Amino acid sequence: MSVAGFQSLGLMSVGLSVVFIFVFWFIYSRYSEWETKAREGMSDYAAELYDLFDRMFMRQNLNRCYSLIIISTAVAGFVGFSIGLSVSLFFGVIAAALGGMLGFRLPGLIVKAMFQRRLSKFNLQLIDALNMMSNAIRSGLSFMQVIQILEAELDDPASQEFSMVLKENRVGVNLNDALLNMTNRVPSEDLFMIINSVVTLSQQGGDLSEAFDTIAHTIRERQRVASKIRTMAQAGMTQATILGILPFVMMGLLYFVQPDSMVLLFTTPLGLGMVIVMLTLIGLGVFWMKKILTIDV
Repeated sequence: MSVAGFQSLGLMSVGLSVVFIFVFWFIYSRYSEWETKAREGMSDYAAELYDLFDRMFMRQNLNRCYSLIIISTAVAGFVGFSIGLSVSLFFGVIAAALGGMLGFRLPGLIVKAMFQRRLSKFNLQLIDALNMMSNAIRSGLSFMQVIQILEAELDDPASQEFSMVLKENRVGVNLNDALLNMTNRVPSEDLFMIINSVVTLSQQGGDLSEAFDTIAHTIRERQRVASKIRTMAQAGMTQATILGILPFVMMGLLYFVQPDSMVLLFTTPLGLGMVIVMLTLIGLGVFWMKKILTIDV
């Protein structure tokens, strides 16, 4: 090797050393801050899961929430690495990172979906609850007796929520405060409207049965309009789902037809850049269609 070659090699080594030292110093100087933020984020995430489980009367201790997050992250990362390793080591590392991020968020997505399904079921039970409350009030029963009837006659989750109201009242909590606590556990606009009417009328006086009939009619109309809108938007959601899945289906088919050509998509800089652009455009398209098709009633 010539003198110029040795000089170039030496300069390259010095440059790489400087870059390595700078990166090491940057990571070392920010490590404490990043560690604190990671701990706080993990703690907030576990506390959120704990709160959602508690609202659904599926109480878990905080350590189990931490374990759920860690196990989900590790399993998803391992699966991603195993799949990506069939293409290349570099792609395996990328797939492991993406799988780990997905696995980290997966428990939250599942628990939130469970909570939303429970909330939707609770909202559907409110019509029957209002009719029972109106009839019971007309028959001369007290409001406490009305809540006892709701606890006995309704299915979960409404039965659980009204049972908690009775339990709180038995240990000394004011009935109005116990009802307001239920609105904190169940973030339902319809429930808030009902409880607000009950609290107001109990303080100022008024006909509860007539108020319940009016609220029941309002909720029934809202649910009818919401159902109609969901039906009309379902076609758009189906199109968004098909358009989002179609590129991956085509990639899978082409991989079996021409595997040598498709491997270049994940093993070359140009191919990886095209994959990143594709995923970005698909994500933006799905996000935009979801924003258009999401209508609050």
